[in-house]
Amino acid sequence: MKGSRYRYHQAVREATEALNSSLPTKEVLKNIAQATAKELSASACSIVVLDSSQRQLVHGVWWGLSDSYLHKGVMDAERSLPELLEGKVVTVVDAATDTRVQYPEVAAREGIVSIMAVPLAIQGAIVGSVRVCTKERREFTTEDTDFLSTIAALCGVALDKSRLLQALKSRRRHGRASTQPAATTVSSQLTRPASFAHPSEEEFAHLLDFYGIEWLYEPRSFALRWEGERTTQMFTPDFYLPALDMYIELTTLKQSSVKEKNRKMRRLKELYPDVKIRLLYKRDYERLLAKYGYGPIADAKGQGVGKVLLSSQQIQRRVKALAVQLSQDYADRNPLLVGMLRGVFCFMADLVRNMSIPLDIDFMAISYYTSEEAAAVKITKDLEHNIANRHVILVEDIVDTGMTLNYILNYLKSRDPASLAVCTLLDKRVRRLVDVPLAYVGIEIPDEFVVGYGLDYQEKYRNLPFIALMEQEGSPAQPSGISASMKRRRRRQKRLLSNPCASLESARFPALTRLPPIPPRKPSPASTLDLPRSTAIYHRVRLCQGFIHSGLTCLPPWVKLPQFG
Repeated sequence: MKGSRYRYHQAVREATEALNSSLPTKEVLKNIAQATAKELSASACSIVVLDSSQRQLVHGVWWGLSDSYLHKGVMDAERSLPELLEGKVVTVVDAATDTRVQYPEVAAREGIVSIMAVPLAIQGAIVGSVRVCTKERREFTTEDTDFLSTIAALCGVALDKSRLLQALKSRRRHGRASTQPAATTVSSQLTRPASFAHPSEEEFAHLLDFYGIEWLYEPRSFALRWEGERTTQMFTPDFYLPALDMYIELTTLKQSSVKEKNRKMRRLKELYPDVKIRLLYKRDYERLLAKYGYGPIADAKGQGVGKVLLSSQQIQRRVKALAVQLSQDYADRNPLLVGMLRGVFCFMADLVRNMSIPLDIDFMAISYYTSEEAAAVKITKDLEHNIANRHVILVEDIVDTGMTLNYILNYLKSRDPASLAVCTLLDKRVRRLVDVPLAYVGIEIPDEFVVGYGLDYQEKYRNLPFIALMEQEGSPAQPSGISASMKRRRRRQKRLLSNPCASLESARFPALTRLPPIPPRKPSPASTLDLPRSTAIYHRVRLCQGFIHSGLTCLPPWVKLPQFG
C-alpha cells in the first residue's frame, strides 16, 4: 500500500513537471496518459472529450489502444458511461456484460475487461473523461480512483492553459478574444492530427476551421466484407462533421479513376443506410478552391463567356415572381432585406424594385477564405440596422456548399430577429455540404461555373445582363464538366453534320470530297418526294460512313445521292 502511494506521488510530480515544459499540449497529455497506464498497471489509457454538440465523445489522446478500436465510431455520451456527465467516478468490472459500455463486442476483441473513468472538467464544466482499461478482471481501490482524479485535474489545467494561449493569440491577431466555447476548443485541439495523408485534406480542414465547422479526422472505419468472423475489407472516410452528422471522403484522383472507391461507397450505403456520406471528387475539390480565387481552375486562363444559361428575360421573370411572393408573405411586416456583398447587387436592386410593400435595406460583407493562414470568418461590413424583433430576409445571389450561408445565419440568429428567411436567385444544390434552409429559390442550376448578373470570374463579367457558363483553357477540370476528348468528339460530329464531305478530307478520302454539297432547300411541288432536310443529311452521312468502314475511298458509280429542291 505504501509502495503504491509513493508511485502515485511520483507520477503526479512528473505530470506536474510536464505541464511546465515547452512541449505542445497534445504531447504533454500523451506522456501523462502513458505514465498513468503504467502506474495503474493498465493496458491502455485515453482522454475522451465532448464535441461541440455535447452529445458525442471522441478519443483525443490515447496510449495502448489499437486503430481498430479507435475507429469503432463516435461514442454517444448518453450511452458510454453516462454517469460521467454528472461528475461521478465510474468503475466497470466486466465490460462484456455491463450495459453502460456502448461497444462491448469491440471491447471484447480489444481484450478490455475492466474500466475505470473519472470526469474531466475545465473551470467546473465537464468536457470529457479520463479512462483506463485492463485486460484482467480488477476491482479498483479508492487510492486508484483518487490518483486518476488527480491526473484528470492536471489534464484539465493543461487544456485550460492551451485555451487561454489560443485566446491571447486570437486577441493579438484580431483585436478581440475568442468566443468559442471551451468544449469546442478542447475537441478541435485534441482531434487534429499531426499530419494528413494528402495536402488536399489539410486544405479542406483549414476551410472547415475558417467557417467554424467542427470536424474529426478518420474517426470511424466501416467493415464492408467478412470471412467468417474476420473483417477482410474496411472503409475509413477522411472527415466526420458532428454538427451535420455527415462523413466526407476526398479523392484527388480523376472521376474516371475511382471505380474501386465508388464500389466501396455503394457497399457502405447498402450496409449502413442511416450513415450520411459524401464523396468529393478532384473536380469538386478544385471547384471549391476556385470559389475562393485559387487552385487550378482559378489560375487557368479564361477564354471568355460560353453558353448562355439564363437569358435576361428568364432572370427577370423569376425575380418578379419572387418579389410577388415576398410581397404577399411579408405584407404589414415591414421586412428588412439584407444583401451579401458584392455579387448580390444586381439581384437585390431588381428584387426590391418589384416588391410592392414597405421595406428596409441593409448590406453585409465578410472576409473569404484564402490559402494564407486565417483564423475564422470576419465581418468586414456589419449591419447598420438593429435587427432585434425584425423580420429579416437574407438575400443571396447563389448558394452552393452552404458553408458561408451557414455562418451568416448563425451570426444573424444571435441578434434575436423575429424571423429569418433566405431568398436566393440561384441554388446549386448538387454542391451542398451544409444543409441550410432556403425559403425562396429562384432557379436551381447544375454544377457549372457561371458568371454574369453580379457573378464574377476574377472580378470580371459582373455587368452582364444574363448568366452564362465560363469557358477556361488549361484547366485539368473543365468548369462545364465535359472532358477535352468529349469536346473534340462533339466538334467532329458537328462538322460532319454541317458538311459531311469536308469532314472526310482529314481522313484522306479525296474522291469523297468531290461530292457536290447539299444546295439550299427550295419549295417543291406537293407531288415531289420531300424528305426533311435533317433526315436527308442523316442518310447521306450514314451512307458515306458505310463506304468508309468498308474500305472504299470513293463512291461506286451506281450510288445516287438524293437531290433536293
